[in-house]
Amino acid sequence: ALIGCREYFELISQVGVEGFPKLGMALSFLLLLSFYFGSDYLLQWGLMTVVSVIAAWFLIEKDVKIAIVQISFTLLGIFYVAGLSGYYLLLREIGSGRQWLLFLFIVIWSGDIAAYYVGKNWGKSPLAQAVSPNKTIEGAVGGLSGNLVAAGVVSVWFLDSTPVWVNLIGALICGIIGQFGDLAESLLKRNAGIKDSGNLIPGHGGVLDRIDSLLFAGPALYCYLSLWH
Repeated sequence: ALIGCREYFELISQVGVEGFPKLGMALSFLLLLSFYFGSDYLLQWGLMTVVSVIAAWFLIEKDVKIAIVQISFTLLGIFYVAGLSGYYLLLREIGSGRQWLLFLFIVIWSGDIAAYYVGKNWGKSPLAQAVSPNKTIEGAVGGLSGNLVAAGVVSVWFLDSTPVWVNLIGALICGIIGQFGDLAESLLKRNAGIKDSGNLIPGHGGVLDRIDSLLFAGPALYCYLSLWH
């Protein structure tokens, strides 16, 4: 999450927005600790974060015309990367949490593979051309099919504590929202005029490129499972 947060601040700097990366990463770490130790700490964290970011602007910057932009982009990065990642700590603590984490990884990655294969071979209709020209409706449908197939296999393989239909609905929700996560990061990269968020993983880009779908799918699965636990 912290590496992804660093990539986020490097990305927005390409757009011309200089946030507060060191403070943002520190607050991101504290946010993850708040998720780990309990929701009571989130209230204190929220107050400290707003005050800290505003105070940082007063101490470092002078141009009031960019104040709202810098403060807003810094807070967005903290919530986007660390805030959404924190749900994985919550997801791990629910019933069969470890199995659900593995379920989520397999479902999302299977959907990504299926979307790439179907889109590359049969994709013709643009899904969101202004944001990501290479993504197609056919690829999106193929990805959702991959999500459902993977969920069915996982249900038989090791996650039989809940009915199969519950797992399939969960996979469909995660697949749909995960694709919005992919598009959200594509929107940021499109604004910055870059292809990848980083080069940490050879041939695959940065950490954000690998977890963009998971950032949205994790909270979605947690909220969905909260109805059943």
